[in-house]
Amino acid sequence: MSGCEARDAKKLVRSPSGLRMVPEHRSARSPFGLDEPPWVPDKECPRCMQCDTKFDFITRKHHCRRCGKCFCDKCCSKKVPLPRMCFVDPVRQCAECALISQKETEFYDKQLKVLMNGATFFVTLGTSDKSELMVCRLSNNQRYLVLDGDSHYEIEIIQISTVQILTEGFTPGGGNSRAIGMILQYKVPGSEELKQMKFTASEDFSCNKKLSASWLAAMHKVSKGSQTWRKL
Repeated sequence: MSGCEARDAKKLVRSPSGLRMVPEHRSARSPFGLDEPPWVPDKECPRCMQCDTKFDFITRKHHCRRCGKCFCDKCCSKKVPLPRMCFVDPVRQCAECALISQKETEFYDKQLKVLMNGATFFVTLGTSDKSELMVCRLSNNQRYLVLDGDSHYEIEIIQISTVQILTEGFTPGGGNSRAIGMILQYKVPGSEELKQMKFTASEDFSCNKKLSASWLAAMHKVSKGSQTWRKL
């Protein structure tokens, strides 16, 4: 077991929103996670915050588990998985939050699993002219990019500043391209200096090429539009 996964134990906790399976140690939280929002107090919410229906004995109020706002049943009836908050079961969400959570479910079900399964690349450090064949994967707690070969590296996800996907096959006429590698820039904790790694897909076997391309596509999905790695 690598050092970055030594604190992966989880515990089941109950909150007003539902059951959650969370890391025992806060330092082991996924960088993709979200904190539970504070609920708008009942006394501050006499009407639905979406349709303005007045709450009474018949029209009950419900809190969206993602945003914490107050809604009537009609405006907050959907129960949708919310993996970013570690809920065990689907939870009640307003229509707007439900759409966001549904999109994120695909990210958790597909992209993160691809990254955690890993792929093989030739890895080049900085400006070196030597590369090393390494298996690259996302750690089980989603906090580190783990590289294993003759050498071993663990790069904390939140320290990654840029991800540039390298492609080939693109033509000015609009031909298809495929991912063949990436350039990663990251900081070492305690230093402001940027380090760089270049990943090049192995050409040994066609199955490796396909796996590497899927892994690179998942990395692109993770990093797209986010410099903090906390927004999907």
